[in-house]
Parts: sequence; structure tokens; C-alpha cells
Amino acid sequence: MGRGEDRLEQIFEMLPEGWEAKAKELGALRRSREIKTPEELLRMILLYLTEGKSFRGTSALMQLSGEGRISDVAVLKRMRNSACWLQWLCENIYRQAGLTVPKPKWLKKKTVLLVDGSEDVKCGVRRQCYMLHYSLDLFTLSAREVMVTDKSIGEKLSNFKQLGRGDIIIGDRIYGTLPAVVYLRQCKAGYVLRIRSGCFTMYNGRKQKIDIFQSFSGLKEGKYADITVKYIINGRYEPVRICAMRKDKDSERAGLKRLVKENQRKRGGRPVSKAQQESNKYIIVMTSLGKEISAAQVLELYRARWQIEIAFKRLKSLFNYNDLPSKHSKSVNAWFYGKLLLAALCETVVNTGRFSPCGETK
Repeated sequence: MGRGEDRLEQIFEMLPEGWEAKAKELGALRRSREIKTPEELLRMILLYLTEGKSFRGTSALMQLSGEGRISDVAVLKRMRNSACWLQWLCENIYRQAGLTVPKPKWLKKKTVLLVDGSEDVKCGVRRQCYMLHYSLDLFTLSAREVMVTDKSIGEKLSNFKQLGRGDIIIGDRIYGTLPAVVYLRQCKAGYVLRIRSGCFTMYNGRKQKIDIFQSFSGLKEGKYADITVKYIINGRYEPVRICAMRKDKDSERAGLKRLVKENQRKRGGRPVSKAQQESNKYIIVMTSLGKEISAAQVLELYRARWQIEIAFKRLKSLFNYNDLPSKHSKSVNAWFYGKLLLAALCETVVNTGRFSPCGETK
């Protein structure tokens, strides 16, 4: 057995129990013409996601390596049919490796969805740029929606059509807008959305404009604040709960560095404004969660999204995360879960020390 085959055998050992049967049950292995076993199918998928990079390239590499003759169309169909199976593999690998975030008891039967998007995603043969949007269950990494749109669509919550009662939506600053709140209320979904300076005008109980940062000016490092303000929608003053935490000095300095880079990239090198500097001192979110959930719990829930953010940064840098094969929804879903599977396998290898740099196994 060659070293490559030995590595594949070790990967197979990391997979959850029953993974072969699930390939047939979930429709990934419907026929046994060119690809006859779950092992062969997974080998093809891993080749496509790493060295193949395209359906045609994967087809050529399989023939050159003696894996068998399979057309690029057949590779495409196999990938599309494998989306549900790859999702099942991801969820179970992350869970058995202890890589998922534990769900707090106070959330009960609520589903917490992280929403995010990625710019400059290149699709298809012409490599045109698009936007990738996705919503993920924070505690299982199961995707509710994955879609590709034109760049003109932008990142907004109304892109997501499968939100409803029992969901809590977590989003960063770009989603912390009044239209987002209105949309989520229409969907009957809860939310924890980070807000930025000037995102919308806030009022106190006497309907006077307030500066939100003045309300937190006396807050000490690591401490929380919990207030209720009002905003105007459809001519009516509506209440919204605001939770904040004062950052420590190191986090504040790191945030300031990011703001400088962001201004250089998106605002033509404009210096960081006083409003940005003040906003950078805090993590501020608005939420629909009731007062029985403390501000600390609300902020802890929001911070949990960073574990997923870090994972996706690794995907972008290591596995060409922004390079999609096409805009077809089934292809996008299979590709999305294939990339997550690569990340899950790599995390498991690192955490368990399965592979030795000298080629010896542990």
C-alpha cells in the first residue's frame, strides 16, 4: 500500500460509524457504474476538492492515476448527489471530534443561525465575481441556506427566505439595520445583531435623540450594560433592547488596527473618525431576547460566532473557499459541504496527531 493510500485509510478511520451506508441512504451512491463504493466516491470528492479543482480536471486526474474512466459530466452529477451525504459527514465529524460549540440550556429548543456572506466569489468557466450567502446552525454547523447572487444584491437579511419562529439570527454589523429588524419581525424570528455608530437614530423614553455611547461611557473593562431604547418605524416609536460590553485594552487596540486597514481598503485611506474610535471600545448588539436572558448571556452567544468565523478564514486561505464551480444550487451545496469536510478532517488530524511529518502514523 502506497503512502497516499495509507493516508486515505487513516481518513476513512476518522469518519463516523455508518458512513458507507449513509452514502446509499442519502442518495450519494445511486448507481455503481464508474464509482462502485462509498470509498471510491469519497476518494473522487477529495480529489476534486484539492487537486482536481474542476470537474474536467478531476476526470483527467482519475484516468491518469488509474482510478478509472469517468467523464466530467459524471463527476458533476456525483458531486451534486453527494450534498446531503457530505452534510451528514460534516455534522457528525465535528460532533464526535468535539469541535462544535455546546448549546446552552437556556436556549431550549431554539435554533441559532449564523448569517454571513463572502464577496468576490468566482463562479463558473468565466470566473465572474458573485456574492456567497449562507446561514449555519451554530451548534451543528448544518446549513439552512447557501446561495450565490450577483454582487449588486449585497449582504442583507432579506436574502434569506427560510427564517421563522424558533430561530435566533446572529449577524455582524452589516446586518444590524432597521430594515433587518423589520424583516425578522415579519418572519417572527429572534435576533442578536451587532450595531455600529450611526446605524440608525435612537430615542429615550421621552422621544429625545440619544447618543448610545454616552450611555456606556462609564462602563469598565469586561463589564456589561443593558438598556432599552426606541427607534421610529412606520411613524411609531418601537422599543429595542441594547446589550453592550466594554472591551479590554488589547482588544481595543486590535480593533483599531482593523479599522485602519478597513479605511485604507474601502474608504481611500480616510483616518479613523472619533465615532469609529468610540464604537471600537465596545461590543454592542441589539436583541429581541427577553430580560430573563442576561446581557452576559446575550454577548456570549454573539461571541460564539467567532469560532465559526475563524474556521471560515482558514477555509478561505487554505482551500480556495471563494472559488465555486458554478452557481447551480446543488453544486454550490455539495462544494460548500465538501470544503467544510476538508476543514473538519484537518481539525481532527491536528487535534489527534494522526499524521506524522515523517510519514509514520500514530
